[in-house]
Amino acid sequence: MASRKRYQLDRVTIEAGESRPATWTFGGDAVSGTEQAYAVTDGNFSSRNTWEFMVRIPKARGGRLEVRPRTTPNLKVWAELTDRSLTFSRATRGEARGRWYCQVALADPTGSRTKDVVKGDERRRLPPWFDPLQGRMRLKRNVRPTRGTDGDALVVLVPADDHAAMIRLFFATKVWVLKEGITLD
Repeated sequence: MASRKRYQLDRVTIEAGESRPATWTFGGDAVSGTEQAYAVTDGNFSSRNTWEFMVRIPKARGGRLEVRPRTTPNLKVWAELTDRSLTFSRATRGEARGRWYCQVALADPTGSRTKDVVKGDERRRLPPWFDPLQGRMRLKRNVRPTRGTDGDALVVLVPADDHAAMIRLFFATKVWVLKEGITLD
């Protein structure tokens, strides 16, 4: 389905809030680290555009950084997003080393699954708001060794500690996809 609205990543403004030590679970394992709060306004909408996000930064060097909304605007389409997150891992290969990456996994507006992982050959089918990210997209196998079958998955690289870019990726892959009912099928 074609997008009805032209979303822009730079219209998402982010202000840092409280930072505190925290513990949480990831994949059934206990994780400790820091939880950083952010107040976020999506300027692509004139109302119902205020969000609160948290970024969970693990103490362990090999841990995954997690980005998730704590609160969402009161719209049914976004109600379950507090149960969704983007996770970022350190890239370890080539020119990507030192940056973080996350898989491009779009939310599924049909409700039949939680996400749709985008493969490298599907890059051109992404909605137009991904255009500014094209230069930072890679195949997962080019940024980190993989043992599974996800080597052809599309990932986006972000600079280390660029939480604003990570939150904007959440909007690109989850929020706007659900609002517009975007599917790649």
